[in-house]
Amino acid sequence: MTKLILSPTVQKIKADIGDIDVTPIVEKVVATMYSDFPFLEEKFGEKGKERTIEDNFYHFLYLNTAYKLNDTDTFIDYATWLNSVLVSRGLKTDMIIYNFEKIQECMPGILEPEVEKRFMDYLEAGIQKLKQSTNED
Repeated sequence: MTKLILSPTVQKIKADIGDIDVTPIVEKVVATMYSDFPFLEEKFGEKGKERTIEDNFYHFLYLNTAYKLNDTDTFIDYATWLNSVLVSRGLKTDMIIYNFEKIQECMPGILEPEVEKRFMDYLEAGIQKLKQSTNED
């Protein structure tokens, strides 16, 4: 697996996340996404990959914020907002759900058990909200 090149934006997000190192998870998630969906590379190129890396670090920033606040709604609100932004740019809600599910698959055993469990719960709540919103359309 190739090491991620961390843009200045990602370095700032990592600093904002603090002492939780999510880089190995993001590396796995992004590699899996680009392996599962080769069209991403073709359609969005290297800039798109950089954005995907940034987006995944943002996911963890909001997961960590929800964790610190002990507030599931913080992540659900983020997921809802993210969906509106990315759908307006031509991405489908299913891709965001897929991304959150890949984080759930790649995360086990990397973070502290309590943090991991809560992140899993927040991701699941976000996934359920996104699935619910797609069923309402």
